[in-house]
Amino acid sequence: MDLLKTVLHGVNVGITFLIVITVLIAVHEYGHYLFARMCGMHVEAFAVMVGGVRKTKLDQHLERPLAPQSLIWAIGSAIAILTFLGGFFAIQPLFFGGLAFLTIVGPVWIISRLCALYHRPLTAGILTLFKSWGVVAIILAAGTRFQNVDPGYALSMFLTGSICAVLLVYYFPVLTSNDPEGNKGHGKVIVKGNPTHVQFRPLLAKTNKEGTEFSLLLLPLGGFAAIKGMHPQEDGSETKIDKGFFSKSPIKRLAVLFAGPLFSVLFGVLLFFATIMAQGVPDKPTTTIGFLGNGPAKAAGLQVGDKITSINNEPVATFNDILVRVRDSFDKDFKALPVTVGILRDGQAKSYTFLPTVTKEAVAVMDENLEETGLSRRQAKLEFNPDFSYKPVPIGTAATRAFSAPVVMVVNLGYMLTNPQIAKENVGGPGAMVEQTSQSINAGFIKILELAALLSISLGILNLLPIPPLDGGQMVIAFVELIRGNKRLPMSVQMAMQNIGAVVVMVLMLAVFAVDAGRRSELNKIKEDTRVESR
Repeated sequence: MDLLKTVLHGVNVGITFLIVITVLIAVHEYGHYLFARMCGMHVEAFAVMVGGVRKTKLDQHLERPLAPQSLIWAIGSAIAILTFLGGFFAIQPLFFGGLAFLTIVGPVWIISRLCALYHRPLTAGILTLFKSWGVVAIILAAGTRFQNVDPGYALSMFLTGSICAVLLVYYFPVLTSNDPEGNKGHGKVIVKGNPTHVQFRPLLAKTNKEGTEFSLLLLPLGGFAAIKGMHPQEDGSETKIDKGFFSKSPIKRLAVLFAGPLFSVLFGVLLFFATIMAQGVPDKPTTTIGFLGNGPAKAAGLQVGDKITSINNEPVATFNDILVRVRDSFDKDFKALPVTVGILRDGQAKSYTFLPTVTKEAVAVMDENLEETGLSRRQAKLEFNPDFSYKPVPIGTAATRAFSAPVVMVVNLGYMLTNPQIAKENVGGPGAMVEQTSQSINAGFIKILELAALLSISLGILNLLPIPPLDGGQMVIAFVELIRGNKRLPMSVQMAMQNIGAVVVMVLMLAVFAVDAGRRSELNKIKEDTRVESR
């Protein structure tokens, strides 16, 4: 039964995360789409998710047939299931053997098949795989310095790199296309010296009477609104395309670019307003875990939604009882003493014994309402935040709190940019978002909506950063051209800005991935440091 619950929870987390991200991106891109139409631009495609499916059959160009595609899927699925079972039941040879197959053998097999279909040297595909592994190694080195990294996690990271490499090789025909209008799934391969057309199409697609193709693509975590004539040309011909993006005035282009972030922020505000009206605002802290930081409670196995019933076998009725019973759990040398935490989870009582962390310096003592008492001292902590009881508020108060959320987030973003340590503790990549989705699912549907609101506003604000190719970077170009009297910036300047922006975005992405890896490494260290058996 525990195995079934674990599998179902993992599936639930994955599906929920993908649905939330897909909806938020669709709302963002719909803002671009709607304003583009209002400004007289033609939107050629509106896609949810990215990456189509290859529809062109290439087997007829092979000198000898390849193994059936169904065989690869069957073997891969079987190995994945065995790997999961090996990890769950702690059968290490099965777990690590399966991960190794999925990380190395499987990708090499698929890449060799793709290289044969595309008539590319196998060495080119394998080089792509090695490059992906190199990026993963850089992320692990930056985030963990290869300390406290368990082999299973490292292999999982390299498996992610292998998947990225397979996708790069799969989409090679369109990634190398020179189509100025964004490929649209059209590519080519060279077969015996002759160009052969290769087309990738959506899973589902429908074209409306205006000629806009609405489609569902293959890979989650993306989407786009393809506006006609949105790609600058060396000769400036993009400004003469009928109903094209660059044929319109800079003020209209600014409006279209700003619409995406605007829709994301407004959608997040709407979700926050709905959650406040549904549950009210926080009132009193409870004994239920509302958020788990990277600390001993999380390392020991406690989960969001667990109701703490006792500390060291003494019942607790309030969160203040937990604080009082835990804060002195250390000896005269400030060495942590074991704490036994009794919880209620899904109607079942459980008990965990582990060491808390002891603050290195005096910190404020909190009262029952989590307000400072004016006293400070070194304290033992379990590192989690409580859930709260909620009280209803008038509709005006709910609206005020919802509309103030973006302002608070902008202020916090500015504070993090000037305090790198705070940023490191509060930002994260896909790993952090998946983990937060898991905690939100444990806490209930309202918390999922709160997470979606937070992510939506974050998506809008981050896209306003003045870094090409983000919307904010494109807005900077449009604003400069507005000042120049609608005179286009030189192509060399635009390309320089795009290249610099792409490097900055790539570095930021690697940084948040490294932060994710660092958190996992830190949690492994905390697990070791807080185990009672290790003392």
